[in-house]
Amino acid sequence: MKVLKQHIGKILGLLLGGLLYFPIGLLLGLGIGFFLDILLQKGGGTGPKKRKRQLPQPNDSTNFILSSLILAAAVVKSDGEVEELELSYIQKFLVEQFGQDNLQEYMGILSAALEQDWDMAKTCRQIYLSSSYETRLQMLYFLFGIANADYSIDQVEVDTIKRISLELDLPHSDFVSIKAMFYDEMDSHYKILELPPSASDAQLKAAYRKMVKKYHPDSLASLGKEFQKVGESKFKRLQEAYDTICEKRGLK
Repeated sequence: MKVLKQHIGKILGLLLGGLLYFPIGLLLGLGIGFFLDILLQKGGGTGPKKRKRQLPQPNDSTNFILSSLILAAAVVKSDGEVEELELSYIQKFLVEQFGQDNLQEYMGILSAALEQDWDMAKTCRQIYLSSSYETRLQMLYFLFGIANADYSIDQVEVDTIKRISLELDLPHSDFVSIKAMFYDEMDSHYKILELPPSASDAQLKAAYRKMVKKYHPDSLASLGKEFQKVGESKFKRLQEAYDTICEKRGLK
């Protein structure tokens, strides 16, 4: 009975989540359950000195986080082991972008996702239907960041992310561009801009303008200000690639 009381929130949350689309509905329910457990264990958190916890709402930002955690679990497990460096990367990302408030709940959701074997095609299809093109690009960048947490991306991780990219209906050029942001190769800067090294200066400038629109943090504005911060790293890598090419070509 004591165990049941400790986890009643999660049970109620999962029942609620089961009424929504699977599997994100279940994880959303689980997320709500984590919050309910904390409220119940703290007597509801209604005392004057206790800060109220906000239940996650099924909006675009919540969907982004839950979708990213599901996909992150697939990448973390892809090489057959769960590495501490990858979990630390995810935890650091969550803290830096969204603060400490809900970290326990988010990591609990990740743990639950790691224990499940999702149907990747169905999962990605649901994510595709419930998220914008720009947010799916950001998820792809996040997944490569996880794979690179130990400064070495295994081929099995690349293959997993490539499959996810395909299932999310992202163009192959997007996969190549974002992948290049994590590799130090001779043509990486051109790949980020989706250009061959033989591109003219005019083509370079045109490609840069196009990529700015695609990768600018403002493209995530619909998710909230904190999510625009998430997109800054990706945009910075684009800027660095363009500046490096311009410097080598003697362009201003």
